[in-house]
Amino acid sequence: MPESAEEVWARIVGAKRLAFDGQCPECARVVPERIVWEDEYWILSYTDGPADMAAALLLQTRDHTRVGQLDDELASQFGRISNRLVRIIENLPEAAYVDVSRYGAHRGHFHVWYFAPHADGVTTPADLRTIATKLANWGGDARA
Repeated sequence: MPESAEEVWARIVGAKRLAFDGQCPECARVVPERIVWEDEYWILSYTDGPADMAAALLLQTRDHTRVGQLDDELASQFGRISNRLVRIIENLPEAAYVDVSRYGAHRGHFHVWYFAPHADGVTTPADLRTIATKLANWGGDARA
């Protein structure tokens, strides 16, 4: 029997991240090879998403903070980066649109997911190099 919405919510929100050798699990899980773009305050990385996704990206703060704790400057940066990232991805031929999601209250870094399903008839992944380069036009460093 499929999970109810309440069961899914409880599983996702209630998930705890275990520490790695006393280190923040989010810091320990940053894989340099998966970083698409970064700057002094933010890291954008990719993950292997479901087969029907052109892109599955995670934007997170470098500092340990949570939603509601961002100072005005970081909150402003997030808004600009997020808006630009969605525009970049939605203009790629591989992506139909972008879903922006935040879940997982117990992670040590503010983070937001960007999921882009494939455009009709497309099965290739989104061009991460294009995403990184275009985002870097406003600052930061392209890594993909």
